[in-house]
Amino acid sequence: MPPLRLAIPRLAPIVAVGVALFVAAACPAQTTSADDESLYQERLEYDPATGKWIAIAPPIPGTEDGDLALARFLLARNKYAKARKAFAAWMKAYPESPKWPEALLYAAETEISAEDEKPKAGDLIQAYEWLKEIVEGWPGTESADRALRKHLIIAEMLLFKDRKQKIWKGTLHLSAREEALQMLDRVIDDYARETPIAEQALRLKADYHYQAGEFEEAEEAYARLLRDFARGRYAKISLLRCGESAYARFPGVEFDDADLLEAEVYLQDFRAKYPKDAEESIVPQALARIRDSRAEKDFRVAQWYERIRRINAAAYYYRTVDRNYPDTTWGAQAHARLIAIGAIEPDEELPEPATAPASETPTETSANDSPSSGNQ
Repeated sequence: MPPLRLAIPRLAPIVAVGVALFVAAACPAQTTSADDESLYQERLEYDPATGKWIAIAPPIPGTEDGDLALARFLLARNKYAKARKAFAAWMKAYPESPKWPEALLYAAETEISAEDEKPKAGDLIQAYEWLKEIVEGWPGTESADRALRKHLIIAEMLLFKDRKQKIWKGTLHLSAREEALQMLDRVIDDYARETPIAEQALRLKADYHYQAGEFEEAEEAYARLLRDFARGRYAKISLLRCGESAYARFPGVEFDDADLLEAEVYLQDFRAKYPKDAEESIVPQALARIRDSRAEKDFRVAQWYERIRRINAAAYYYRTVDRNYPDTTWGAQAHARLIAIGAIEPDEELPEPATAPASETPTETSANDSPSSGNQ
């Protein structure tokens, strides 16, 4: 059985310190620097034959494996400036190494970690270029999978944490919104299509547009989540956000009500599938507002026809509002207008629904004169 290796996690202080002190006492390291000594103290392997942990031979500076191990050690100790220089020197010295994707991955991690610790301390776009090289050059490998996941970390930092891209070697720092969205699109459409990583990338994209008030793009992304990952972990929130985004897109009763109708369908579907969540998300109230807006929309159309003396068409829309929305203020007003224009007698019940008279239907008027064209 090959020996089991152990790299002691730097976030396990009690165990790590105890083992490190033991190794320091029992196996004094032959080092070239204080940093190297700490590295050697923390690397052990388990020998199943003896049942003991044995110190791994320290990496040898000036060798391919040794220099990479030392650079990784600097990264693990959060010494990002030194790690950056060490990885750059390694890449210059060993450009044909089979460990190239590993080096690219850790060099990218250096930039991401530095930027996460302190804004403007890392280069996220450079990190992305290295990760893209891994994904495109070594597809299907563990390194490529890890690189894809780091794509999402970079995009999240650029979109949600207000991190910037470096211009002119850091002289300027500008928004990288478009670059981040393109990163997500490549993951969704090219690198990891129809995988859990693509699902997560699509959720990030949708959430960004939603929080930015870009509701058309948000609805499109959430709708794709519903379509491509119908049984996924984000199906519920996607359905709700589709309805909310469609409703938020509605510009007002003076305009086309297609967004209202779409929002109503989404939210009714959400209420039917997730009744408890619908109550918590105030979906019934949203549906009531949508219904009121639709009633007002039809009432304004009726008013417009009454104003241009198309009384039959006006009566048709007033009847629609009176019949379909009797519990709204618009229903009461529509009933009053039907009496005022002589379409019904006071206290008269409305007849069964009928189509609008052919001579007075809304389609008779030109598109430029329609009540939703803005030329009222």
